[in-house]
Amino acid sequence: MKQKLSLQSEFGDRSKLKFVTDDIFAIWWEEKFDHHTDTEIIFKHLKAVRQDCLHNLGMEDPPNPKAGFFYNVYIHHGEEDDFPSEWGNGQGTDKYRLPFLTLPVGVHTSESNLYHEGFHIFQYQANSPGFAYQGDSQWYIEASAQWYMCQNKPEGINTFVEAGAILANPHLSLWHSFSNQAENDPTDWLYQVRQYGMHTYLHYLTQVKNVSPDLITKGFYQGIDISPQEYHYREIGADCLRKYFADWAAQNTVGLDYLSKEQIDRAELEIQNVADSTNLHPYVCSFDNPDQIKNWISPPESMKPRGWSYNVIRFKNCPVGNYKIEIKGDLLGSEGANSHFEGRIVINSKTQKEYKGIEMIDSISGYTTVRTIDQDSELFLVVVSVPEHFGGTQSYGYKAKIEVGS
Repeated sequence: MKQKLSLQSEFGDRSKLKFVTDDIFAIWWEEKFDHHTDTEIIFKHLKAVRQDCLHNLGMEDPPNPKAGFFYNVYIHHGEEDDFPSEWGNGQGTDKYRLPFLTLPVGVHTSESNLYHEGFHIFQYQANSPGFAYQGDSQWYIEASAQWYMCQNKPEGINTFVEAGAILANPHLSLWHSFSNQAENDPTDWLYQVRQYGMHTYLHYLTQVKNVSPDLITKGFYQGIDISPQEYHYREIGADCLRKYFADWAAQNTVGLDYLSKEQIDRAELEIQNVADSTNLHPYVCSFDNPDQIKNWISPPESMKPRGWSYNVIRFKNCPVGNYKIEIKGDLLGSEGANSHFEGRIVINSKTQKEYKGIEMIDSISGYTTVRTIDQDSELFLVVVSVPEHFGGTQSYGYKAKIEVGS
């Protein structure tokens, strides 16, 4: 039997409000505005998100229906209505300790926004302390909601608009978020939006590496204390996930090959429009000709890769020939965690784009030999830090060497 739900709201003057109910949702707005048609769009998407989350992704309803009340959704107009002026776009908790959603006019019928914010509704009852919206797990709340959006709009031009933030500072840990940055990290758009852009990684896992989508979500409701990143490590397997992460890093390096050209162009445009150019660090170093390099290369202290991150070293104008490349990592990170590295080589030229793994002798050292077949190719060494350590901002040092043969 369908549960009968009641209306309950602490916001606005009921005599001035309109509302419509469907499923577990009640949508509210002030009567001086007309949103009846809009509610059809909102209901359609929120109901679809609910069915998917409950039946396919191992998630649960918010507490509202169990308490006997509708989940409230408010369409608000900033200073033009009597709802709280501080409301933005997102989920809050009212005085009855029940969650609600606020949708500002302009994005209230956006499919992308409804998928993202709708997904947050079904994260609310999560019982896994390790997945809390704080510290080194905070990133996952936003990244997974963005991932859910992109599962439903994979071809959208704006679906991966934040992707450039990953390429700009790949040395930051995958769990870099609002409140867990290192002491001297900037807090501009590139660094703050990065957790949203990490949906590129989750998308890569499910769409390219065929990780089951429910693995992205079911950890919210397993009562576990470990972080999402460690949960993935255990569930997918250490060797496998390290390989996946390193492959993702390599494919980020010369064009985000797993995205469409239109999506890549849009991400690049966002960087041009809003990023602080002084905080763009796609390469730890770049050399015009590998013949110039006679010694081992090490990254600057501030650019050493952190946990589950990577560095890119760029070699331009590589003539046709064989190249022997070695990496040797420090045994320990800057705070004593055991290091673990993977390596990838990317060759970009007029006739080829080639990805090659570096054969690791042990957890910190490896080598490979590659051959370029076009004059003036670009060669990229991707050094990937994937330790069995899943928090903090410690860095992991290494050195690299390239030798040019005939």
